[in-house]
Amino acid sequence: MADDVAPGLPWNERIRRRLDRPSSLDGMRAAFRTTLDRQEENAHRIPDLEARRERAQRVREGGVRDRGLLELALRRLAANRVRVLGPMSKEEAREAVFRELEGRRLVVKSKSNVTKELELAGFLQGRGVQVVETDAGDRIIQVAGLKQAHPTGPAVDLTRYDVARIMSKHLGRELSPDPDVLTQAIREDVRAHIEASEVGITGANFIAAEEGALVFIHNEGNAAECARRPSKHIAVASIDKVVPDLEEAMNLVKLQTYYGTGKIVTQYINVVSGPSMTADIEKKTFYGMHGPREVVLVLVDNGRSSIEEASMLSCINCGSCLLRCPVYDQIGKDFGGHAYLGGRGAAFTQRLDGTAAAVEAGLSLCTSCGLCTEMCPVRCDTPRLVRQARRVVLADGAKHPMEVSALVKSVRNYHNPWMQPRQARSRWADGLGLRGRGPVLYFAGCSPSLLFPETSRATVELLRAAGVEPSYLGKDEVCCGSTLRKLGEEDLFLKVAEEGARRIKASGAERVITACPGCYRALSEYRRLFDGFDLEVEHASQTLARLVDEGRVRFSVANTRVAWHDPCDLGRLGGVYDEPRKVLEAMHGLELREMRENRARSQCCGSGGGVKTAHPQLAERIGARRVDEAVRAGADALVTACPWCEANLRDARASEGREMEVLDLMVLAWRSLTR
Repeated sequence: MADDVAPGLPWNERIRRRLDRPSSLDGMRAAFRTTLDRQEENAHRIPDLEARRERAQRVREGGVRDRGLLELALRRLAANRVRVLGPMSKEEAREAVFRELEGRRLVVKSKSNVTKELELAGFLQGRGVQVVETDAGDRIIQVAGLKQAHPTGPAVDLTRYDVARIMSKHLGRELSPDPDVLTQAIREDVRAHIEASEVGITGANFIAAEEGALVFIHNEGNAAECARRPSKHIAVASIDKVVPDLEEAMNLVKLQTYYGTGKIVTQYINVVSGPSMTADIEKKTFYGMHGPREVVLVLVDNGRSSIEEASMLSCINCGSCLLRCPVYDQIGKDFGGHAYLGGRGAAFTQRLDGTAAAVEAGLSLCTSCGLCTEMCPVRCDTPRLVRQARRVVLADGAKHPMEVSALVKSVRNYHNPWMQPRQARSRWADGLGLRGRGPVLYFAGCSPSLLFPETSRATVELLRAAGVEPSYLGKDEVCCGSTLRKLGEEDLFLKVAEEGARRIKASGAERVITACPGCYRALSEYRRLFDGFDLEVEHASQTLARLVDEGRVRFSVANTRVAWHDPCDLGRLGGVYDEPRKVLEAMHGLELREMRENRARSQCCGSGGGVKTAHPQLAERIGARRVDEAVRAGADALVTACPWCEANLRDARASEGREMEVLDLMVLAWRSLTR
């Protein structure tokens, strides 16, 4: 059974316990694969998908900080006889809901992440109120005392046998593991409580300001039943749910449904603009005709109004980010807070609940690969949110894991993360006779200098073979700072980067070439950070692809099949996809076998964001999945262009006993050069 790993343990122990039971997440992985397959099948039915995403991103990022839009919503809701309480803090909102029950001891409730954020069910039950979750998945995890595994499928990590055990114990009778039997039993259990309750609680996916209306979507029909309890409908929603109007809400509904479930439209879309009423007899208004006599909106702030980063609040809680997350794939719902899951959930938990809660939510686990942003309908920039949260956590006095602290100290003292003396940085270039000044500078970077010297030598030799004579800073080269930034060490990053930029400029370089994607992205960022740093920055694969086009290098290899692994910093985050493939395709005798997950949706190797250093077992297990993909693609070798990827994929291959060569593109190209 995919039960929860005990919280409070050191993270590496929690990771070990989860990885020791890999099959415990098979149900979740299968459910996620079903959703992804359904997305692929239905993508053609939304031909304007990218335009819808751009529109949704503008609406969300523009609206979440628009105080005027919130005020319009409040006025229109009040005009529609929706009684609005708030905006409120977590504690105030819980007390408000309790008061609105007016002594009633039973309430039925539909799915709502905001109520999970408030821990509302537990709070009310502590006050003697029976709270019954009416969504089947939520009901299962409620009676089992488990944490949700996905916003739209709370119990996707449980098998039907798990559910049979849970519900049999709860209902006091043996149930067959037949899904139809289980669903009927849950329906009967929930239905009895719905009929006995006078008050229902729902969330609201969106609040349409212009119309003063609440919009909520669901598949089971339960949310509508909760909203139609005869006495009162209590909706609980946060201030970031406000959108301009129903038209924009419907666009978001479509995206939320597609990205969360793979379907084009959900079973139910409810719009509530006030209590039920009729005026069919002499136009006299009567409230409470076939639904509640009163609608109350408990509006939750809980720190949101102080959040300046719009991307933090633009999330629409579809859970698409989790479907391909390399960390979530390995440890599931252990990664994230009690209400919001994954990397964005950990970052948001820091803003809602503080440093200790963020550490407990696994803020250190995010690889910063950016696949979540690629999967997000509104493109929440989770890697940036995680960096910001890590920075705040460090400022609050939290400590890095010991291994990460050693890495940071090494960069501060030695200008590299590997505790190597500064003079060791130039050893790879011994005998090459590289100049210290020139218009084309080769920036080796820490790992290609100290761990993979063959990559740097191969790059220089390739450039020379094409008639390009690079210069090199030697022992004066310093760390680009890329890893520091991902760890939240922003101040040290800026200090190191400023020194690096000064030394590069002093070399007389006009163009910088590097074989490390982390360096490529960091150096490219220097142009924005430092006045006067106007140099052209290229990854070596871009340079080599251009030299191939110009006919200045030619390759031939013995017949071999290779899979190309897109490094996150180079591909998804750097936008470089075609050039490495062009180099490989120029190698006569080589067959490129694309893995299923490639280009923008390439899976992370597992080493980024400090994960390789802090949580090596997790990094290797993620890397093993990538090696397995290359095996399934029929490749003899796995080629990449990132030293961090190369190191972790090699370790993963060794730990899993795989027969797969892992090598850098520059090394392969040098071996294959026609001389």
